[in-house]
Amino acid sequence: MNLNRVLYFGDFVASPLAILGLALVVLAQRDLSAFGLWLLAFAVGCGAWTLVEYIVHRWVYHNVRFFDEMHDAHHQDPLSMIGAPSFVSIAMIFLVFYAPLFFIDRTVAGGFTGGILLGYLAYTLVHHASHHWKLKPGGLLYRARLRHMAHHFHGVEGNYGVTTAFWDHVFATYIEPRRRRAS
Repeated sequence: MNLNRVLYFGDFVASPLAILGLALVVLAQRDLSAFGLWLLAFAVGCGAWTLVEYIVHRWVYHNVRFFDEMHDAHHQDPLSMIGAPSFVSIAMIFLVFYAPLFFIDRTVAGGFTGGILLGYLAYTLVHHASHHWKLKPGGLLYRARLRHMAHHFHGVEGNYGVTTAFWDHVFATYIEPRRRRAS
């Protein structure tokens, strides 16, 4: 769906606030070992995000009818502000990750969800930068942009990872980006 600027950029405010809130809940306990566990779960959540991103992009955005239609609109007009409003994305993250883990261990639930949220924020930033920023050759964001543009413009299915190409290599869906010719 086409979003206004507030809903499109809302993730850049809402995600850090949610991560901060999850961290403050465990810090309020004043238990250093609990915060250490939270940080460990946070790191695992950051890593898990990369697989979640790959799975959602490959099998949901490209195969589930409603999402496929919205994602096709993005492919047709890559510069438009198409997506889910931040409150929907963040609510889904809490529903899918925080809620089930909450009943196992609240500290782990908060840390893992915080890591997932940071990964989602990184995805949002890299995806936006890939389409809207002028990036200088050689940097990480530039290389991510080349990979993502191969996803959009090579006419071959692949490069589903936006923040990393790791899972594309694992699942053999990596497309080598075309290099610009030197003038």
